[in-house]
Amino acid sequence: MKRLLLILILTLSFQNLTRADDIREIEIEGMSIGDSALDFFSKDELDENTNFYPNSKKFFRTTIILDNNEFGSVQMHIKNENNEYIIYAIAGIIYYQKNDPKKKCKDKRSKIVNDISGILTNTKKSKIEIDFEPGDETGKSYGEAIYFDFKDDYSEYVKVGCVFYGEEFYKKSKWLNHLRLSLTSSEYHYWLKDEAN
Repeated sequence: MKRLLLILILTLSFQNLTRADDIREIEIEGMSIGDSALDFFSKDELDENTNFYPNSKKFFRTTIILDNNEFGSVQMHIKNENNEYIIYAIAGIIYYQKNDPKKKCKDKRSKIVNDISGILTNTKKSKIEIDFEPGDETGKSYGEAIYFDFKDDYSEYVKVGCVFYGEEFYKKSKWLNHLRLSLTSSEYHYWLKDEAN
């Protein structure tokens, strides 16, 4: 009986190891979770674009506009007390002009999802999930995203989504439709969910 239990434990352990795709295998402009943002940007660049969430200063958000890159900007979430500027969440954003067809973003999303699927062969991929923009009272602004989940509690993931703003909300906010490729660590996910807002 003990031998059977040992074999069962070893079998389950090896099954988990074979599914061990790592979020760090995905990079945005050469950066990933666990990297230091200081390897890519100066401290001044990172500090001058800092924003905090309402209820906690444990992490800050910094957004850097990029020139001549695939993404128009990169947004990183970094621990405030961490002077090494380690990235806990990162997103690359591609902006689309208001008159660009939605198909343009969806085609790019499909290409990125296919590329990631080729790298993360054992990671669970979702179907398209739709979320509505909470700031748009008309309900016409929404996002369509696909997730690659690394953990059973959905706390660590890659998200590839298109966000489309309704006409009224766009006139008020001037926010552009965009594609967002984001990498989120469990620690950042739980902080955002439980403490930040």
